Amino acid sequence: MGDKGQNEDWDGIIRKLIADATESAPTEPGVYKMPCGECIVDFFLNAEGQERWLVAGDARSYTRDTVAVARHGEHPWQRLYTLAEAAAEIATLAAGRNVGIDRLLEEINETIDGRETQRISRDRVRMDTEPLQDVADRFGVDLEDL
Repeated sequence: MGDKGQNEDWDGIIRKLIADATESAPTEPGVYKMPCGECIVDFFLNAEGQERWLVAGDARSYTRDTVAVARHGEHPWQRLYTLAEAAAEIATLAAGRNVGIDRLLEEINETIDGRETQRISRDRVRMDTEPLQDVADRFGVDLEDL
C-alpha cells in the first residue's frame, strides 16, 4: 500500500508540473522562441486539426505537453514572425503611409543602420579603450576614423 500511495503522489506531482509548463504555452499557431531562450518552435495545426510542434534542429514532432515539459526555461514565450508575415506587414505599412515598398524598406534600413551606429558608439564610450586601442594599433586601424 505504501508503494501505491507514493506512485499516486508522483503522478500528481508530474501532472502538476506538466500543467504548469503548458499553461503559458502559446495557443495561436506561429513561430516562437521557446522559454529556454534559444530554441525556435513552429506551432501549427495539421490537416486533422491536431497541434504539432516542430523544434528547429530536432526531427521529432512534439505535442503541447511534451514540448513545454522538454523545452522549458526562465524566459517567456516570444512570438516571432515568418517572412510571409513580415512581408504582409511591410506591404500594409507602405500602403498606410502611401509610399512604395522599396522606399519604406530604405527608411527601415536607414533607421536600423542609425540605431546600430548609435549602439556601437555607446558601447565604445563605455568600454575601456586601452585594450581596443592596442588591437587597433596592431592592425594599423585608426579608431577615430571609424
